[in-house]
Amino acid sequence: MFYREVGGVRAVPRSALIEGTIERLKTQIVSGRWPMGSKIPVEDELVAELEVSRSTLRQAVQALVHVGLLETAQGRGTFVRGTHEVDAVLTRYLADAELRYVLETRRGLEVEAAGLAAERRSRAGLDRLAAVYERQTAAHRDGRAGEFNRAAVEFHTAVVEAAGNPVLTRLYSSMLGSVRDSVRVGGVRRPEEHYGDPGHARILEAIDGGDPQAARDAAAEHVSAFLIALAPAGKDAP
Repeated sequence: MFYREVGGVRAVPRSALIEGTIERLKTQIVSGRWPMGSKIPVEDELVAELEVSRSTLRQAVQALVHVGLLETAQGRGTFVRGTHEVDAVLTRYLADAELRYVLETRRGLEVEAAGLAAERRSRAGLDRLAAVYERQTAAHRDGRAGEFNRAAVEFHTAVVEAAGNPVLTRLYSSMLGSVRDSVRVGGVRRPEEHYGDPGHARILEAIDGGDPQAARDAAAEHVSAFLIALAPAGKDAP
């Protein structure tokens, strides 16, 4: 049962209204209507759709921010950052982990994801990867670093989702904050290698060709390049 709140008159306790609103928002996330990384509708739209007050909606959104399912970016809106409360636990743990170790773990996940994506490739998955890659290429050509980095993260996410393994997707989603950080830092420390790396092109080609080993090799080389780029001056990462 969904509770309504119209004209400031509440027929049920406020706590029940907030809980009901939280569950309805979670449904949009878990169902995939609001995919990982997507921006949720603006407040006016949600108030009208859910038929609740702004206060109730804001408290429900804040509750989901607290458990890590949503994240509010000042001036940009609110974005989906997880699909389950376990994502928040992993995200908090990884936030304090050394970036090198996170990248080594990321390499393991992305290598396997690329291989599975090549084995299980679909037209829809390939179309999505190609579209993201084209957007990233256009951003590079136009010198839009922020858009390039966002597309780079989306490319890796699309590869993982194309693997068709929900456990792998969940584990990777918990690392998205760290993936974004590594992409951003890579662009700052080693811009020539970062923006000129053809790794995504090789990964896409291997997946499109249905070659799991080539896809794994390309993914391994790509993340290893990140490890080297992010290593302290004078040191090479493995």
